[in-house]
Amino acid sequence: MIYNIRHDRTQTHDIARRAAEEQLLSQGWGGGRDGNLDLRDLRHDDFVERVMNHYKKHMRSTRIPTNLTRMALFKDGDLLVTPHLPEKDKVSLHIVDGDFPECYDYDYDYDTEDDTHQNHRIRLKQSVGLDGRISIRNERLHSWHAKLRSLQLPVLPIPDCEEIFRTIFDEMVDDPSREVTPSELDDFIDALAQGTEEFLTTKLRSMAPAGGSISFEKMCERLLEATGYEIEGRNQFDRKGGDVDLRCRRARGDTSPFEGGDVTLFVQIKKHKGATDEVAVRQVLKMMEAEPHADGCVMSVADDYTDSAKKLADGNAIVLLDKSAICSQLLSLLAGRSAGD
Repeated sequence: MIYNIRHDRTQTHDIARRAAEEQLLSQGWGGGRDGNLDLRDLRHDDFVERVMNHYKKHMRSTRIPTNLTRMALFKDGDLLVTPHLPEKDKVSLHIVDGDFPECYDYDYDYDTEDDTHQNHRIRLKQSVGLDGRISIRNERLHSWHAKLRSLQLPVLPIPDCEEIFRTIFDEMVDDPSREVTPSELDDFIDALAQGTEEFLTTKLRSMAPAGGSISFEKMCERLLEATGYEIEGRNQFDRKGGDVDLRCRRARGDTSPFEGGDVTLFVQIKKHKGATDEVAVRQVLKMMEAEPHADGCVMSVADDYTDSAKKLADGNAIVLLDKSAICSQLLSLLAGRSAGD
């Protein structure tokens, strides 16, 4: 199996160093020095509960601790894909050494001056790309890169990408000096995309926030529908701080043949400039507390999100879409229109 592995990007340097020097890939939410959240010693239900209790200031949903238990499925020879490691816009690949629990170690962070919570460690047989030789923007990785923003949980299987990543891994092993670089055309496309994004952002910010037939909220609805969601409700709130603009639903099988049932998505929409703060994330999170299996998303035409908003969203696997992500979706919608779809 192949898995996409997200990491704490404030710890990128240490995680990359540990993978290169100690053949250990570390994962966060491990409890730090006093958490005792060893995945080997706890039943999965107990593990989820203890993670929730330890991180109760930052974590309101069981999605991340439940997702972390996927590490117990690791088998010898599984391939781990780590985007933005060893640095932004690079990717490294790693082979798991042994079946769980042999491949797993739990460290109490005694070797670090600060409490990084990178206690979960996966033993590695071999890695490629830790020297920065694999670019995320290589044309062979476009299909994976396009959906990377939606892979918000720490450990997610990506079986449709296995063939290409296995091929790249083998190529890098055969020729350690090989580089998987962006194509020259990509540089031109990136510049073109930047100019188009600036134009689309101006148009989106000129729209009314809501109401009427043409508004930013209506545009977000259309983008969600284009990706397979059905709008089930609008402007829902719980009188306890929970507030979402859209309640959406889609079949899980639409995006993964390995999962069944439906998924509910709560969406908060903000027509901001500058940076969107954590209030929008808290509004979605409050609604998710009543339905812990639901997904959450904030769509904002702002340039970015504040650090506090990102931290809260990351702790609860809430997707944050900024102007770049929304413009990217809008371009896909426009491409379909121009093709006559």
